[in-house]
Amino acid sequence: MFYTIYKITNKINEKFYIGMHQTGNVDDGYMGSGKRIKAAIKKYGVGSFTKEILHIFDNEKDMKNKEKELVVINEMSYNLCEGGKGGFGYINSHLKEKVSSQKRERQKAKPNSYYVDLGNKAAKVSSERLKLFHSTGKIKPVDWTGKKHTEETKQKMRKPKNVGSNNPSYGTCWVSNGQESKKIKKEELDKFIELGYYKGRIMDS
Repeated sequence: MFYTIYKITNKINEKFYIGMHQTGNVDDGYMGSGKRIKAAIKKYGVGSFTKEILHIFDNEKDMKNKEKELVVINEMSYNLCEGGKGGFGYINSHLKEKVSSQKRERQKAKPNSYYVDLGNKAAKVSSERLKLFHSTGKIKPVDWTGKKHTEETKQKMRKPKNVGSNNPSYGTCWVSNGQESKKIKKEELDKFIELGYYKGRIMDS
C-alpha cells in the first residue's frame, strides 16, 4: 500500500490542489475528491489538468503530516481546508461523532415516555413528568407485600424451552453417504442405512 501526496494543477489558470491518497497503484488516475477541484475538472475538462506525485510514504501518519505542511489556503488553491484531516480514519471518526450528536439531539427532542395508571385513566408521560408524579404522590410504588405468583404462572416460568418434543430437532438424526448429509426422522434410519448411508454428518474442515 502506498500513501501518497499529489498535486493537481490547472494548466489554464495555474490554480492547484494538493491532496493525499492511499492506494495500491500510484498510477491509478485518481484526481482528488475535494469539491472545488472536482467542480473545476468538470468545468475545464480533465485534459486541462496535470498531476504529479510529490511524496510517497509507507504509513498514513507521515502522509498526513506532509499534507498538513504543504497545504496553504489562498486564492490560487482549490483546497477548502488545511491538510492532514482527510482519509478514512478521519471521516469515520467524524461520522461517528456526528451520528452520536444527532442521537443526543433526538433524545432531547423526544424524551423517554411512559404509560402510567392515574386511577381513572392511563396517561403517557415523559420521564420528567413521571418523576414529578412520584414526588407529589400521584403515583405510588407497587406494593408486592403479601402477593404471590399463581401456580400456573410459576409453572410457565419454570418450564424449559426447546426441550424434548418442543425442540425442532426432536426425533431426527443426521445421515451421510460421504458426499452429502441429510437430516431425517429416526424411524427412517434403517432405510437410509440400506441405501449406503451411515449415521453422522459431514463436518466442515
